[in-house]
Amino acid sequence: MIEPFAAVWHKQEMDEADIIAGLRAGETAAAAALMDAHGNRLLRSAYLLCGNATDAQDLAQETLLQAVKSARRFRGDSALYTWLHGILLNLSRHHARHAARVTLTAAVPETAAETAPPGLALDQASDADTLWAALGQLSATHREVLVLRFYEELRLDEIAARLELSTGTVKSRLHYALRELRGVLPEI
Repeated sequence: MIEPFAAVWHKQEMDEADIIAGLRAGETAAAAALMDAHGNRLLRSAYLLCGNATDAQDLAQETLLQAVKSARRFRGDSALYTWLHGILLNLSRHHARHAARVTLTAAVPETAAETAPPGLALDQASDADTLWAALGQLSATHREVLVLRFYEELRLDEIAARLELSTGTVKSRLHYALRELRGVLPEI
C-alpha cells in the first residue's frame, strides 16, 4: 500500500520528487517540506541579491508561493533548487526595476550586519560588514553574477544557463564585477 504524502513528509525522508508530487497534488505538507528544504538558502540568496532583510524575506516568500502555484509546470530538467533560484532571480530583477522607480528615504543602518537575516553566520563581523557594504555598491548585474559564483557556488556554464547568457559574457561580467568590488573595498 502506498503511504499518504503527509506520512512520508513526517518521516523527514522526502526527496525532490516527493515534494513536487505533493505540490502537484495540492498537499499542504509538501509546501512546508519545500520551505524546510530550501527556505533558508533562498532567504540568504535573496538578501545577497537585494541587500535588505525585509525585501529578502518578501522575495523568498514570493518565490516559494510562485513555486507552489506553478509546480505543475516544473519539468524536472534541473534540480528543484535551481528552478526555485530562477524564480528568485526573476522576482529580484522585477523588484530592482520597481525599486528604481520608487525611491523612499529611510535611515540607512550603520552596518550591514543590522540588516542581515538571522542565522547568517559570518566568521569576522567587521570583514563581513565591509563586504556587505561593498556588495551593496555594485550594480545589480555584477552583484548577481558574484552571488551565483561565490555564494551559490555555480560553475560558469551553470551561471550562463541560469542567466541565459554566453559563457564569455559571464566571464566578462565576473571579471568586471571583481574589479568593481576591489575598487569599493578598502585596502586591507
